[in-house]
This record gives sequence, C-alpha cells and structure tokens, in this order.
Amino acid sequence: MGSYELITTDEGLARLVSRLRDARLKRLAIDVEGENNLHRYGIHVALIQLFDGERGFIVDPLALPDPRGLKPLLEQAPWELVWFDAGNDLLAFQHALGIRPSPILDLAVAARLLGRTGGLHAFTGQAGSSKAKDKFQRANWLRRPLSPALLEYAISDVLHLHALADSLLEELGQRNLLEAFRTKNLETQNAERSWDPFANYTRIPGFGRMSRPDRQFARVLWHARELYGKARDLPPGNVASKQDMKTIVDRGLRTAEQIAKFLNDHRAKNRVIPQDLARFLNEAERQVPGA
Repeated sequence: MGSYELITTDEGLARLVSRLRDARLKRLAIDVEGENNLHRYGIHVALIQLFDGERGFIVDPLALPDPRGLKPLLEQAPWELVWFDAGNDLLAFQHALGIRPSPILDLAVAARLLGRTGGLHAFTGQAGSSKAKDKFQRANWLRRPLSPALLEYAISDVLHLHALADSLLEELGQRNLLEAFRTKNLETQNAERSWDPFANYTRIPGFGRMSRPDRQFARVLWHARELYGKARDLPPGNVASKQDMKTIVDRGLRTAEQIAKFLNDHRAKNRVIPQDLARFLNEAERQVPGA
C-alpha cells in the first residue's frame, strides 16, 4: 500500500490545500467512505481519501472543528476531482455538508460510454475477494478510532485512479467520444440531488396492490418509522423492515401497542418503545396528506 497522511485538524487541511495549490496540481483522485442508514440514521460523509499522484491523504471530516474548511479543497477547485462513480458521494456531500464538489472527472461515466461495466476493482485488477471487500464496505466508518486495516483499505482505491483516468481518456479520444464524455460528465457534476426518506413508502412490498385505506396507513407507518429512527439515531430498517411493514398492514395492526408487540416478539436489540411509537404515529398522521 502507498503511504498516506491522516488529516484531522483545520490547520492540517489548510496546509494540504496550500501544498496542492503551490504544486499547481491538475488532478486529485478522490474517494469517500460514508454512511447511509446502515449503522446510524441518515447520510453521512465519514472519510475522504485523496491521492495527488505521489502521496495519499485521508481527511477525517468528523474530526474537523469546522467542515467548511473542505470547500477550498472540493468546491470550484483549481484541480479536477477524479472519481469513480461519483453520484452517491456527491449526494452525501450536498446533503451532509452543504458542499457541491467541482470540477469532477467521473471515470464511471467514461467506462459506460465505452460499453464497459463493473466496479472500480474490475478496472484496476486490485487483489482481494468480494467477501473481504463487502466486509470493509459494511464497516462502521463513523466509529472512531478507525483500525489501520480500514484506513489501508480506504486509501487503496484512490491510488489507481490517475492511471485509470489516463487509460480511459486515451480510449475515449481514439473512439472520438471525448465530447460526449465531457457533456455527460458535466451533467453528472451539476445534477440536482436530494434525499427525501419520507417519499419512499412505495417500496413497501405489495404497496401498489393494497386497498386505498391500507396504502394510506402504510404511508403513515413509513413516515413514523423515519421519525422514530431519526429521534433514536437508528437505521430505519432496525426499527421495522419493509417486509415487517407489509405484514403490519396486512394483519390490520393499527395501534402502537400492537405494532410494537409484533416488532419486539423476536428481537433482543432495538426494541420499539410503544409510547414513543404512538407519539410518532400521531405526528405522522398530522404530517401525511390525507391521513
């Protein structure tokens, strides 16, 4: 693995930005480790990995007293931010930190234009089993301190992006696709992204086949689950899975006591408190149109 510097202070971040500017850097490889309703509620940027072509850097946004210091690094930067499949990361930056990174160079856009599929490891030939990769991706990146193994995994992906960018851009040029790439890449960069967890109630299995009253209650239940998860900082799936919600609707469970008993019958952790659930169901009924 390549060496890297771990940055946890505003001063360290400012020094990094100055160093990159002084070097007149053209491209900065970037990757992000985040959280999306896996260990805690909501979307979070947990770690930012960078590679300038010679040295790696890991910025810990959770340790920074003022995350706004990231803007000179990421927003309207003097260097291109070389990403692979930037969409979810861009959403996380916009939602969690109010930052819109630019300019970007999304290599996944280039790969798709060339008719190639697969994730980053398929293009770089990095070692490691898919099982090990999944283990790292499902790690709790919000927990501190992070182990050396997690930090090594985090930095590994950005070390290959400069070479991959050269290879893909050369192939795009050979096939007269550079202009098409620039257009699609800019669309990816500038796309409006929003996260509205309350709008996804149609993901409850069988929602479209439910009766109108059941659909309305399913929507209230989904809304209440989100309110409960947010208040307790729990992933909504740890409150009630989508299949749980379908079963609740199908069985006609409508009171907080009935629902909590069903959810708690086979769990030792994350037990639902009926009084809290009742409060959130009432709040959901006030907030959901037509309830």
